[in-house]
Amino acid sequence: MRLPTTDHVPAATVRFWALLDTGVLSLALPFTAPLFVGALYALNGLLGGASTPPPLDPLALFFVNLSGVMVLVWIAARLLHPVGVLALIDTVGRLLVSALIAYYVLVEGAIPVLWLFVGTELAGAIAQGRAVLRRPS
Repeated sequence: MRLPTTDHVPAATVRFWALLDTGVLSLALPFTAPLFVGALYALNGLLGGASTPPPLDPLALFFVNLSGVMVLVWIAARLLHPVGVLALIDTVGRLLVSALIAYYVLVEGAIPVLWLFVGTELAGAIAQGRAVLRRPS
């Protein structure tokens, strides 16, 4: 299988979506992740759902922090080396994350405010996917 050529993808496109991801960097630290989760629940409460987060046990918080660190590393890679192949990888990753979030909301009963993240993930996947698939001129 041959991957599409990605040399034509503008660095600004890769950087833009990396910078947008900085909104979840607070997940990387044990003392800021609960604040982020609390803010999600507060927003969910404004939309008519549960507004109080359940307590995070140490293992759950570890995985929240681990995902935050992985996002931080991925952001750094795209900001320091904003090449088209990273836009392609990010497109696939965003589609997978969208599907994972949808699964948790639809099947596991996660808070509905997470649909906002599905929206941003799909927007990033569409924008970068279009940039990758655009024929170089």
